[in-house]
Amino acid sequence: SVCRHSGTQSLRLPVLTRKTVENWQQVKDFFAEAIEQPANLRLEFLRDKCNGNELLFNEISSLLAASSEPENLIENNAIDLASKVGGEENNYAEQHFGNYRIIREIGSGGMGTVFLAERDDGEFSMRVGLKIVRQSVADREIVERFKRERQILANLNHPNIAALHDGGINEKGEPYLAMEYVDGVTLIEYAAAHGLSIADRLRLFLKICAAVSYAHQNLVVHRDIKPSNILVTNDGEPKLLDFGLAKAFETDNSATQTALRAFTPAYASPEQIQGRNITTSSDIYSLGVVFYELLTGAKPLNVENKSFDEIVQTLTSTEPIKPSAVEDEGGGGGSHQILRGDLDNIALTALRKEPERRFKTVDDFARDIELHLAGRPISARPNTTAYLAGKFIRRNKIAVAAGLLVSISLVAGLAISLWQAEIARRETARSQTVNQFLRRMLMTAIPESGGGGKKGAQATMVDVLNDVEKRLDEDLSSEPEVRAELRQLIGSAFLNQGMYDAAQRNLTRALDEQSSLFGRNSPRTLKVEYSLARLYQEKGDYASAYEIYERRFESWRLEFQQHRIEPLLYVEKLSDFGAACRALGDSERAEQLVREAQDVATQFSIDSQVDFTRTILALILLDQGRFEEAKTSQLSTVSRVRQSGIEDNPTLALALTLMGSILMENGELADAEANLVEGEGIYRKLYGPEYLAIYDNIRLQAQVAYLNGDYQSAKKKIDLALDNYRKNSSPKNIGFATALTIKGLVLNKLGKAAEAENLLREAVRLRTENLPPDHFMTAITNGALGEVLLDEKKLDEADPLIRSSYAALVASQKTDNARLRVAKARLDRLEPALVTNSPH
Repeated sequence: SVCRHSGTQSLRLPVLTRKTVENWQQVKDFFAEAIEQPANLRLEFLRDKCNGNELLFNEISSLLAASSEPENLIENNAIDLASKVGGEENNYAEQHFGNYRIIREIGSGGMGTVFLAERDDGEFSMRVGLKIVRQSVADREIVERFKRERQILANLNHPNIAALHDGGINEKGEPYLAMEYVDGVTLIEYAAAHGLSIADRLRLFLKICAAVSYAHQNLVVHRDIKPSNILVTNDGEPKLLDFGLAKAFETDNSATQTALRAFTPAYASPEQIQGRNITTSSDIYSLGVVFYELLTGAKPLNVENKSFDEIVQTLTSTEPIKPSAVEDEGGGGGSHQILRGDLDNIALTALRKEPERRFKTVDDFARDIELHLAGRPISARPNTTAYLAGKFIRRNKIAVAAGLLVSISLVAGLAISLWQAEIARRETARSQTVNQFLRRMLMTAIPESGGGGKKGAQATMVDVLNDVEKRLDEDLSSEPEVRAELRQLIGSAFLNQGMYDAAQRNLTRALDEQSSLFGRNSPRTLKVEYSLARLYQEKGDYASAYEIYERRFESWRLEFQQHRIEPLLYVEKLSDFGAACRALGDSERAEQLVREAQDVATQFSIDSQVDFTRTILALILLDQGRFEEAKTSQLSTVSRVRQSGIEDNPTLALALTLMGSILMENGELADAEANLVEGEGIYRKLYGPEYLAIYDNIRLQAQVAYLNGDYQSAKKKIDLALDNYRKNSSPKNIGFATALTIKGLVLNKLGKAAEAENLLREAVRLRTENLPPDHFMTAITNGALGEVLLDEKKLDEADPLIRSSYAALVASQKTDNARLRVAKARLDRLEPALVTNSPH
């Protein structure tokens, strides 16, 4: 590849040196044949071939011995092939290789010398980088590697990998490759020359990751990733070069073993320097070194001017310091504060000694960089103290045996014990307070206790919660922290039971108490405020919920990044924020937030939240009219949740309800009803009889009954839903206007058009007040009112409603679907009615 090689110390494949032998070609031929024989038969085979020529036998047998001892070859016999190929004898100017004329030399190293050349066969004009191995050093192994590079490059087609244009062997037997000519400088030179910020360096590095990932996906391990093998063009596009050491690996990702170790030590992985198995993880390590150098201007470990044994010791035993602790050498512009934290952890994860502890794939490496750029939490975590201590012990067994570690352990153990004792003392006192309070609370269900409780079978959760709320101020007056925390729990419990007034009363007081104790911006206060946002959301006050989410979200995200908010809670609130955006008509932001929640849930293996976020995402896709996509996704989610084995799973109730909605809109009414009835049953087992989600489910059942033509059943179910909405929710609740729409359509079918019209006008008013004018739900309700007015022969009023409904649905729905077909059917009814009633 077109590569500008710096003076970086390199260990290369050894070149067989010519001793006093008359027929060098015979040496090469016999060596090539002997190396193919089993190791224990090579000398016997060679003696027969040499036929008494001791000089020839000794020369080849010494080469055979050297080839079976890679460590000796590297340390004692290594010769940079570049110096051999690029020596003074190399005068190729104006020579031709195939269709290419050499202009000048532009680099040497690796597997040959690289020249700038141009095509001169008259077919078309093109400049290339021509890579050549001189015939005098092109022994069998090097030729095979050269051919392998040609084959690998022929299979790789990526914008950030230098492309192969041509290749062959000239009349002298010299192999050549005609590569894409990259007019650029090396990665580190480019970053320094352009004064790139840390963010710009990260974005540039992501393109390099994409190239390496592409190679891995095509079963190729590069094995020699370093800055000099990455050129950056004037327009900022990096190109990965030099696949001379690359090797294809098996489709099962099994390890590849290198027989002769060829690499640049500063960028080689510990397993590579030791001659152990080389996998894609070795490339990840090398990428980690490049990443570290790109950020800091320094390499993570110093191997310059060291012997091979010293290099091995350094790479396998020495831990690099954090990038943020490196003194600025022009690499990252001295932005130590920017590097601290995420970027430290990302770099050191890629550079871990053990392959299995690095990023599993280059895509995982890149994903963490993307998450950092987006201000989102990353997966890389620092090494634990226990791990580092274990490494220390393994490296210093004698010192540990001598007693040093014992002394350290005693001192550290004493400090830790005292610290833990103080924490335990405080937690014990706090636990005793909570336990005593809970004991008194539970006594409300035992008449004999004297606590005034009901008989056990008659005491409900609500009874207990009501009694606990009354006792908080009296029993915990001296424990404000405990009282504030329990008040939040009680408020959340009331919320789960659908008792929204009691929930709001307790959560509001909890917010005041937490703010007073810990400040408005503490994680505890944030949690209470987010519980209030969920309450507003369930009541249908989406604007109030959204105001909290929008105002507090950056603080919430920062607390999570600092590990003061647990991943489960963070994912839940991301999803809630997305649902609030969806209810207010911002489908695109809703999708963005829920996809982020899904990513974090997947990253931290929170299976229940993965399924929950998949369900919310399917709902958003359904809003957008992506019916088939929503159906496929939700079928998978329902199946996943069922396999969890959790009995009466609330996520399953939600998933089944949404599945019923999707099937209902798709016309699969029997299956829709079955899913909805099962979902309702789970909800009723888990929550109180007023829980709002139960009635969202029943509203959908009413819609199924309407579509089935069972209007009496539909009316009965929609009345149940509306009664609950009026009692426990707000007219702003997105489901309330939907329920009014359904009831209006049902009443119209029952011959009560005037009553239906009034309900639908109310629904249209609510939609107009609470949703954007072009929202699909507004369009659906407009269409429903238009249908009733059409049946009433009020064509002048029906006309604009039906037309605007159809136009808005065409604009908002991503695919053709049942909503569009219903709207089109109304329009098709309207047109002839207008003609019939025309005065002309």
